[in-house]
Amino acid sequence: MPDQNGISKHIVLTSHPTNFGPKPVPIHWGAHKPLERGPVIATLTKLSHRNVIGTHSGSYAIYRALAVASGSLQADHRADLTNTSPIEPIGPHPSWFDPEKIVSLDPFGAIVGEVFASYYQQGYDIRPTIAITKAHINMPELHVAVAKGRL
Repeated sequence: MPDQNGISKHIVLTSHPTNFGPKPVPIHWGAHKPLERGPVIATLTKLSHRNVIGTHSGSYAIYRALAVASGSLQADHRADLTNTSPIEPIGPHPSWFDPEKIVSLDPFGAIVGEVFASYYQQGYDIRPTIAITKAHINMPELHVAVAKGRL
């Protein structure tokens, strides 16, 4: 609430429980199938759809906010998920599905365009939560260190 000087003494964070929708899509951690687990929805475009704390893109969300504020991006813009599937599939691994463990990697986060397409078509702001790439990096210094037995 702002005081008489117009300064707010309370900062509303995306982690506050009131920032979730009245009936958000449930998440069932530990489910082996994406639609049973449910999508991770950290949108700010429709607060009623939110079902997690934080925001899509994490610390990069500031760049989206700046683009919206400058008029370069519509506030209700949803990403085009065409061709966003990973080039190299990973998992699944049994450890990803233990509902008693802390989740640090969304097992379906790189394939949301495929597995949660029905939610996207219904207007939900579904976005990838992880990125996967395949690369080959040649670092001559490492080759030399291995050859000399230093590494």
